Amino acid sequence: MKKIFEIDGRAYTLESEADFGAEFYLEKKEGEISYFKLKFDFVETVIPKTVSLSYKMPAVDIYGMWDPMSRTRNFGWLKVPTHSRLAGGMPIKQLFSKSGKNRYLVAISDVKSPLCISMGANERGGTVTVQIEFFTNVTGPFDRYEAALRIDERDILFDDAIQEARLWYDSLGYRASNAPELAKEPMYSTWYSLWQSMTAQEVLRECRQAVKLGMKTVIIDDGWQKAIPGRIYEFVGDWVPEKRRFGDLEALVPKLHAMGLNVMLWFSIAFIGHKAKNYKRFEGKYLREHPEGHYAVLDPRYKEVRDFLVETYVDAVKRYDLDGLKLDFIDRFNSNGKVEDGMDFTSVEDATEQLLKDITEALNAIKPNMLIEFRQPYFGPVISAYGNMIRVWDCPLDSVQNKNATLDLRLTSSSCAVHSDMMYWSKSDTPENVATQLWGTMFSVPQISNIHADTTPEQREVLKNYLDFWMAHKSTLMDGKLNVKLEGYGYGYATAKGEDEKISLAISTPICDATDTFARTYMVNLTDSENIILKAEKGSYIEVLDCRGKRVGGKKRVRASLSEIYVPLGACIKVTK
Repeated sequence: MKKIFEIDGRAYTLESEADFGAEFYLEKKEGEISYFKLKFDFVETVIPKTVSLSYKMPAVDIYGMWDPMSRTRNFGWLKVPTHSRLAGGMPIKQLFSKSGKNRYLVAISDVKSPLCISMGANERGGTVTVQIEFFTNVTGPFDRYEAALRIDERDILFDDAIQEARLWYDSLGYRASNAPELAKEPMYSTWYSLWQSMTAQEVLRECRQAVKLGMKTVIIDDGWQKAIPGRIYEFVGDWVPEKRRFGDLEALVPKLHAMGLNVMLWFSIAFIGHKAKNYKRFEGKYLREHPEGHYAVLDPRYKEVRDFLVETYVDAVKRYDLDGLKLDFIDRFNSNGKVEDGMDFTSVEDATEQLLKDITEALNAIKPNMLIEFRQPYFGPVISAYGNMIRVWDCPLDSVQNKNATLDLRLTSSSCAVHSDMMYWSKSDTPENVATQLWGTMFSVPQISNIHADTTPEQREVLKNYLDFWMAHKSTLMDGKLNVKLEGYGYGYATAKGEDEKISLAISTPICDATDTFARTYMVNLTDSENIILKAEKGSYIEVLDCRGKRVGGKKRVRASLSEIYVPLGACIKVTK
């Protein structure tokens, strides 16, 4: 099937191997925002084949491309795909100008079904091809389908356009969960530090130091459960602590609580290991087997499966007196294209959402505001309605990716608490480089995963200085109005504005602007220059604190509206009116 729709002088081509009734029309316009409606009538219930909607537009003032998951921002002739489904990604993509203005943003109302948005330059004609592919993985079955497209062509800041698109999803009913204050407190994670061979004594050892630094929660990650080294998921699904190696979890949690720490526990939500006692219980109720034969992926379309998972987490929370759960690998709930008797859902996406709803309701009935962490790539309007913590995907020691991804998530996660990937460092590294990693994620909740004994006293000073500053200014950093500036294909500057203070992160632009009405302005220098251009009112006071929190020079008065200030790498300049 191939159909062409002419709308406002632009040709939209709809193509599919299947033949069915299709409508595509402009529903309304609000200035330079257009709302399109797409409808498919399959006549009978089907598992739909891929449907492609493509069109061309002029390539005017386009410098780069943004989406919530891409690690690159470049715009080229190869169409760069943005994949989305309920448990992975978000159906939004944008073209922006050299000056960081929005040029074209498309958002799709269907945040559940697997789809893909691609954009790329044409080799001839000075145009961009936009292609939206629906049903890129097995989904359905259904006999009708509707989706709305919101296309924003306003000449506004690119980040404002993205945040307004996220608000559009809120208006469609996809409101993010309100993160409790506990979700906005620094956390210690055992993942990078203690890995999958940790013991309870090691957890206690590291947590004693974490508390001294001001961390409020520990996430006991993968490795607490029964496992065989190298085949770590063979026993998942029984969720029995590995007592010979790890120790007694029931005895550990009260000790952590006594320190003043809240406790979260890791679970791989989708897996049942082949050596787990529960494996045979769910034979015939798996989406697929792992290719190496270690475990299988549960099918949430069976109520028995969903009930088992909910009961598992409820039992763990009650048994160990947990304060939260880290639920991993939700993205593995991918349809296998089969629909069997005994299922109460035909769509894996719908069943996954029901599972998340059941888990959230059951846990909050035990403890209100239970902490639930998800991470990239499983984020987006549906996921953030159930998890109140969204973390950057694993990027160990990658300060650039950690910084970029925290800002990406802040633009798209609404009221959900965005967390950095766990941060750690080499004992041989400089305090300034440690500071670069920490400050780069300051607009997200810090997760720390270093080993105390492998941290120098100077590095510890950097961490303490950072966490003290973050806690003192948490309200502005997490709840203030966030704006980011593009530089090349990354972020060059970011600013959060609170009631009476402004906090900025300079990544490639060595300028501190304190000319607005805020009583206090802070700027952290992560540029390659130690000379910062300060714009400030005469008579203001300035202080510079290095990465360890020690004053660089004395407190000075501003004597010129434009001046050059020495601010070393990882240091913070404070301007007070």
